[in-house]
Amino acid sequence: MEHCDDQGEQSKRNIDGSGTLSAVTQATLEKVKCRRRGRSMKAGTKCLMLDNTFPGYGWLLPGWVAEERHMETGRIYRYYYDPEGRMYRSQHEVIHAWENSGMVVLDM
Repeated sequence: MEHCDDQGEQSKRNIDGSGTLSAVTQATLEKVKCRRRGRSMKAGTKCLMLDNTFPGYGWLLPGWVAEERHMETGRIYRYYYDPEGRMYRSQHEVIHAWENSGMVVLDM
């Protein structure tokens, strides 16, 4: 798991529990970080960056990252990033992107 502070900057913490991030996940996070530069989140927002090794996100392909933004109101926003750093707003959009790229997607 990787945490973002209120300004959206990521502090290095492990996603897979072993103390290290996979090279593919690190590359995706760097691209996401570059795209976010200059954008800040609302004060009090807690942010988690998760990959396919985290419970509930095993459906993601290697290199894909899920972001959970926990708002002070209790609402959780989820966003997904591909290895190029492009953002998707739902699991449906991710699966649609996989289908459009020629991947075979099975029901989950």
